[in-house]
Amino acid sequence: MRRLLLLPLMLLCLSSCHVEGGEDHGSLSVVAVDFPSYDACRAVLGSTDGLVMLLPPGTESHSYDPTARDMVRLSEADLVVLTGGPSDEWVEALISTLDAPPVLFRLVDQVSLLEEERREGMEEEEEHGHSHDHDFQMDEHVWTSPSNEIAIIRGLSATLSSIDPEHEERYEACSAKYIAELESLDEEFRAIVEEAPLHTLIFASRFPLLYFVREYSLDYYAAFPGCAEESEPSARTVAFLIDKARELDVPCVLNIELSSELIARTIAEEAGVPVRTFYSMHNASALDFAQGATYVSIMERNIDVLKEALGGSDNRQ
Repeated sequence: MRRLLLLPLMLLCLSSCHVEGGEDHGSLSVVAVDFPSYDACRAVLGSTDGLVMLLPPGTESHSYDPTARDMVRLSEADLVVLTGGPSDEWVEALISTLDAPPVLFRLVDQVSLLEEERREGMEEEEEHGHSHDHDFQMDEHVWTSPSNEIAIIRGLSATLSSIDPEHEERYEACSAKYIAELESLDEEFRAIVEEAPLHTLIFASRFPLLYFVREYSLDYYAAFPGCAEESEPSARTVAFLIDKARELDVPCVLNIELSSELIARTIAEEAGVPVRTFYSMHNASALDFAQGATYVSIMERNIDVLKEALGGSDNRQ
């Protein structure tokens, strides 16, 4: 993995680099590696004071490379929050070298894990020069299920309270407020699925939503598995998805955010349906991040999309 290859050089930089214009993080410094981790921290902390996100908004999380500034932030943090899957191996490798490492909170430790799936028609990694064995391959996109997100918020609240017991009541109150929003979101998704005539989704991109479809008993077909280094799918995969879209008579083809729409438009045009964006929240766009978008506010965009994709009513209740 490229990030791990960069680690020795970054470690050398730690001893000599000086970060200009560093933020004042107050008494508690919290580093979130990606947007799902950042949003959970923001919700429990009740603000963004002392909180930074390493992954730049609008960046594809699977191709991100850390900077020397990121290394300094990690080394000075009180708490580092990360997904904890294969994409974060470089974080844990760095932190293991520190004399006084920060507390680590892994999202994957809060829920039951699923194995990444390889479905019929899905592009094979071997075709792009990657090996694939039959060992358990963790699907790290655990936050995509609102019920998982509730478990993450509860676990993070407990961790922050143990680090900073003086503000335990605030963490508990903020968590309770956010959990109520997540429960409302979960209820809306369940109502849509219960009333929907269809229960299969067609994705023309990576599929980092296994926890979501399992939570709501949905089926899916996709071009790539969730952790694939997405590239152009083969003609065979494109043809398979076109045939499935026609066979199932789906109302739209789905594409995840921050992903190329070229293949999605091709499949959609052949099937005679539109393309819709379904948000996996692996990252937020620069505009959304600047405007303070949250897991809940972005996930709410999926409500109408899911209703349309499953053949439901066009109007929200």
